[in-house]
Amino acid sequence: MKAVVSCVLAALLLAGCATLSREQCQRGDWFGLGITDGQNGQPASRLDQHSRACSEHGIHVDNQQYLNGRAQGLQDYCQIENAFDSGLEGRRYQQVCPPSIDAAFERYNRAAYEVYQIRKELEQVDDRIRDNEHRLWDKDLSDDNRRRIRSTLRDLDRQRDRVRHDLYSSEQYLDRLMDEAKYYRNR
Repeated sequence: MKAVVSCVLAALLLAGCATLSREQCQRGDWFGLGITDGQNGQPASRLDQHSRACSEHGIHVDNQQYLNGRAQGLQDYCQIENAFDSGLEGRRYQQVCPPSIDAAFERYNRAAYEVYQIRKELEQVDDRIRDNEHRLWDKDLSDDNRRRIRSTLRDLDRQRDRVRHDLYSSEQYLDRLMDEAKYYRNR
């Protein structure tokens, strides 16, 4: 029985690694897929992943159509405001834009992504605080455990203060970069 469960789990994990389903491969809209990947800032190596996924179904990818679509999609993606938007959405820049914008895009995306990460960290700390506060309501909790939880809460409060300070600093820096980008765009 364990062997069957292991095989099923392995198959599910492998299926989860495929970038495209059988239906997407059969549809064969390589140009449209390229546009979508380009608009999402996907690197050219994404084509290899799609090719592997479709080859499992015996379907060949039209590389040229995909690359043409991706190039068109990258024209939409490689706009400075997307560096901020994608970073704040938790997507890291993949060095896909032209050299004329690459360094600025990387810098702006990195700053936005840092804000994203700090916000996630703050959410995690807040969740841990809520969990520990909820545990204090347990009527069967010993005094020692109650003291430990309160100590943990004090530590978490300090951690939350530090993370909030980091977030404030990072957001201030990001605001300056956004102003800088507007200044250069309006020149």
